[in-house]
Amino acid sequence: MEPSSDHQKRWRVAVAIPCFNEAPALPQVFADWRKALPEADLILFDNNSTDGSAQVARDHGVRVVPVSRQGKGYVVRAMFAELGDRDAVVMADGDGTYPAAEAPGLLEPVLAGQADMAVGARVPDASLGAMSPVRSLGNVLLRLAFFVLMGISGGDLLSGYRVFGPRFLRSVRLKSNGFEIETELACRSLAGGFRVFEKPVPYLPRAAGTASKLNAVRDGLRILKMMIRQSLRLKPWRLGGALVATLILLAWVSGSGLLWLTAGTLLGAILALTRPQREV
Repeated sequence: MEPSSDHQKRWRVAVAIPCFNEAPALPQVFADWRKALPEADLILFDNNSTDGSAQVARDHGVRVVPVSRQGKGYVVRAMFAELGDRDAVVMADGDGTYPAAEAPGLLEPVLAGQADMAVGARVPDASLGAMSPVRSLGNVLLRLAFFVLMGISGGDLLSGYRVFGPRFLRSVRLKSNGFEIETELACRSLAGGFRVFEKPVPYLPRAAGTASKLNAVRDGLRILKMMIRQSLRLKPWRLGGALVATLILLAWVSGSGLLWLTAGTLLGAILALTRPQREV
């Protein structure tokens, strides 16, 4: 059930649009959001665009918040700082890949108090080439790594289409600088016991005249680093367990006594460190 116009008026909802050089896409993006959520405030968080994106927003009556430190993580952190008093904040990129018409379905469980964060799980339109094979493979591998390190499925870890509720907005203190921000959001939701709702949404090709800022190798490594850091903080035994399993597999294939010894030593250390301590 989509929120009615009268229902929306009771809530302070903002649509936050991270932006770095998305000027060609913005007029249609703004029109789509005004149609989907006519009562919400539209705010562009401009991250040093050089193509006039900020001016395009102002010409369309959209408020602009400049973010001087480069990186999507800094942008999302600025969103939380700026909009922490709202009842809900919808985050969606300014490149036209996330359909605004899907927002009410993500917004409703947050406004109803049933979820602290809602995630639009991307379903790329293969016929339109919405996502390259390299990015698709990268997403699969990173989701697998998250499962190994955290022991739970993170859903669509890298989706930039999210709705944040007041508890999440006011409790979470983000630290990421770049594209690893979405992974941190997933880890923070797990660590804080936040309720997460996920709904499949179409993922569309970028608007003509815009280009992806994601570097598959560099940003993939940053995302993996974020996962490892959060795993060591939240579930330290899982990384050790993965290393032991890898060593056992290598020892079995190679027949190396040294690898068997290393695996056994590491396993013993993990068991000793994770064994509950007796009270004296």
